[in-house]
Amino acid sequence: MTQFKLLLLACLAIILTACATKVSSIKKEQSVTLNQQKKEGFFLLAVDTNRQLQEIVISGPKSIALGKEDLKKGNNYILLNLPEGEYTLSKIKFNKYARLKSFDDELWSFRVEKNAVSYVGHLSMKVYTYWWYTSYSQLELLNNSSIALEYMENNFPTILAGKKMQYAGPGKDNFFNVVRPQYNTTTGE
Repeated sequence: MTQFKLLLLACLAIILTACATKVSSIKKEQSVTLNQQKKEGFFLLAVDTNRQLQEIVISGPKSIALGKEDLKKGNNYILLNLPEGEYTLSKIKFNKYARLKSFDDELWSFRVEKNAVSYVGHLSMKVYTYWWYTSYSQLELLNNSSIALEYMENNFPTILAGKKMQYAGPGKDNFFNVVRPQYNTTTGE
């Protein structure tokens, strides 16, 4: 009987650690410092949607779930401090019943580097639902590096100060190396 209880307790612990942690974006008035021992960096994502979303789940060294408060209709910036590592967009919940779970890892993966602001892109979504089900959705991950830099300069100058800012979405972009060469180690062309 005690072996069964131990097995049940171990299974419960595994299930609880596999779940995504609910997080919310850093607000303007918050002061945030990175934990150097955990090798943390900042994750920046813009979400532009025509409907309020219920949840976006991102898997990686620390699996996270972005909730309704950060996913309102319109343009929303999400800034988080996360442990360094590879992350992947794994699920988008439009409402209680409609969700999207199939993403090409290569296009929807990104890397957060320690002591840097990793800009993933602008997630542009057009979602049309019929009752509770999604009848049509269009998702694009766009690179608007100049707009992201302007957002950080206007809203989080203390976080941006002295840190490298990099594009971490699909493809390559040297924009931050060109406009911020004093903070980024490589220079742009």
